Amino acid sequence: MRKMKAGFAILLIYVLLALISPHVIPVEDVKNWNYKTYWLKNPRMAPPEWVNLFGKSLPPTGNLREEKPGEYVYNFHYDQPPQDILIIPPANWSGFVEVTVLTPDGKKVTLYSGTITGITSTGKAFFTVFDLARQMGVNDDISDMIVKGEGLKILFFRKEGDEWVPVKGKYTFRVNASSKITLRVVGRTYGPLGTDSDGRDIAVIFLGGLPQTLVIVFLTALTTVLLGTATGLFGALSGKLGALVEGFAKVSSMLPLVPAMILLVPILGSVSYYGTIEISTGAFVFALSLLLFGKVSQNVRTITMTELSKEHILASKAVGGSELWILRRHVLKAVLPYAVSQLILTAAKVIAIISILGFFNVNFGFNWGELLAMVVTQRAIYNGAWWMVLPVGVAITVIAIALLLIKSEVEERFINPWESL
Repeated sequence: MRKMKAGFAILLIYVLLALISPHVIPVEDVKNWNYKTYWLKNPRMAPPEWVNLFGKSLPPTGNLREEKPGEYVYNFHYDQPPQDILIIPPANWSGFVEVTVLTPDGKKVTLYSGTITGITSTGKAFFTVFDLARQMGVNDDISDMIVKGEGLKILFFRKEGDEWVPVKGKYTFRVNASSKITLRVVGRTYGPLGTDSDGRDIAVIFLGGLPQTLVIVFLTALTTVLLGTATGLFGALSGKLGALVEGFAKVSSMLPLVPAMILLVPILGSVSYYGTIEISTGAFVFALSLLLFGKVSQNVRTITMTELSKEHILASKAVGGSELWILRRHVLKAVLPYAVSQLILTAAKVIAIISILGFFNVNFGFNWGELLAMVVTQRAIYNGAWWMVLPVGVAITVIAIALLLIKSEVEERFINPWESL
């Protein structure tokens, strides 16, 4: 009983997270998931902010607070400079903006001066960084620094000999503009789960994709078991038509699952504007259920036929018991424990299949398959972006363990002589 309680407790946590996620994840983030310009304000390939708890000293991302009208303060105490500082005007506004900076060591420089029409980068714009280098008296070739995303090292570091040393302390930014301007520090960490190569928040796909992931997993498992159980019972109780159903189930059980699914996806889906193969959730669930139900159907048919050959069943038939009554009073008692066990096992299989198809860049909705596809297309492992792999990997492992705990308890509590089938 403890295993089942532990398994259901874990599943309950996942369900609660799925129910909470629509209220935590902004709807606009989900709608604009594939629009790269929407995520320009975020750092690219940035680890979670909590890495600083383990010896790192990386600047986080966020808007600077306005201490006085037109004056913003940034307390810099990190070992690396921010990737960028963005000048963000109001929507549909353009005009002249000048941003000056007073550094902790008393230097006053102009970070930007000119007309802007939208979000403007300072740390990645060659002209801006070269002008900043001139003001700071830096004579080195800084082109490589800009390309590597370290253009603002000139502002936050000083060169001592051959080394760049951070100048930590209070940086005061003064903005001269005719409208309200926002200054955003694009740091080197972001949020609880980091970002991908486009600056997209991993927490959005991880939490926002959880509801659909659970729906796909359990809807596919339920459809598979219901279809397998119904066809198995029908195949055992019927004549020629039952034999036909049994033949279809045999074909389903013999097909190699992953290759067959990969073959069906292009047929059922289409290539999206973003280069991924998209398939509707309903089509995915139906196709996968057809590939999974065969073994369940065959085993249910075997259980049913064995039960029907027992003496007490034959005696019931002799005294006029109908097939429906026998099915309800005797056969289902043997079939249901097996069906419940297969429901749980199939859910675990579906999770594995979602993971595998994700690695083939197959998109069947906003779920964890999309996140796993990102791991492949953005070469997350090769680039050392462990934060794209670890959360979803751990989450899938934990839910699989929960399902197996429940399955183990079901098998222990219900004597199932068909376990080896």
